[in-house]
Amino acid sequence: KSIFMPIIKVLGSSSLIGKYFIDTNFDYELVCFSRKNKNHPFLDLQNKDTFSNFSCENSLLVSFAPIWLVKDLIIQLEENNLNKLKTLKGAIIYSSTSAVTKKFAANASDKNLSKLLISSENQILSIFKKYSINCQIIRPTIVYGVYKDIDDRNFIKIINLFKKFPFCIIPSQTGYRQPIHFSQLSKLTYLLLEKLIKDNSENKINQIIEVGGDEEITYSDLLKRLSIVASDHKNKRCKVITIPNKLFYVLFFPLFIFKRNFFEELYRMQSDLSGFPKYSDYIGKSIDKFPLENF
Repeated sequence: KSIFMPIIKVLGSSSLIGKYFIDTNFDYELVCFSRKNKNHPFLDLQNKDTFSNFSCENSLLVSFAPIWLVKDLIIQLEENNLNKLKTLKGAIIYSSTSAVTKKFAANASDKNLSKLLISSENQILSIFKKYSINCQIIRPTIVYGVYKDIDDRNFIKIINLFKKFPFCIIPSQTGYRQPIHFSQLSKLTYLLLEKLIKDNSENKINQIIEVGGDEEITYSDLLKRLSIVASDHKNKRCKVITIPNKLFYVLFFPLFIFKRNFFEELYRMQSDLSGFPKYSDYIGKSIDKFPLENF
């Protein structure tokens, strides 16, 4: 490690990745900002009046918070604290592959999310590039797992449904997914941090990094594996039944009228949301299979 050991300023410390990142830190001095935790300096990313509480002077920024809120903070730093912003040693900021996968979605909310992510990424990269500040934006695929009292809000819902129902009907042909565990992203963040700290070159890093899990599995296979996770000595395994795609969408077409967004989520099961660089490509270790834990 380099002689210079900057303080790491952390945003989004109450998120799934952020909480694990903080708890497994043994190397760096962290300053975590929060609007919930009274032990941390107060900062509400949805309230610009609190932005003056944040200082990035001679430090590194790591953010697990929504990137569009972080973008507002960085813009205000440029406008009001430019001299301090220029001393920032680098930044690692989380976004999402939804910037890509939802770009051509059917519903407006998904399209708008994609636009918001891309716009926020571009504005942040533009500011940091202007002042020659290292910046890496991480776009993970769907993040899963449970840590302490925090869960992924996606797969955990499916697991809970599997515990209640004896069977689940899905289309026989589904697209591929590339889920990644929160602990893997935490490890990747530390790896990128070390590289930023050791990097003394004049060529600044200003890039977007996409990363997914090591396995690209069909959505039907993903559900079958989650049904195994959901079963225990009290619960019988929820049987995943596949039927032809046309029949599946005919059966659930009424949802298109009454629950359009939900129907589009079902329809998206046949879309491929994979093909991103794998976690093992960055870490250089053996391939980890999904799921990494039993929730």
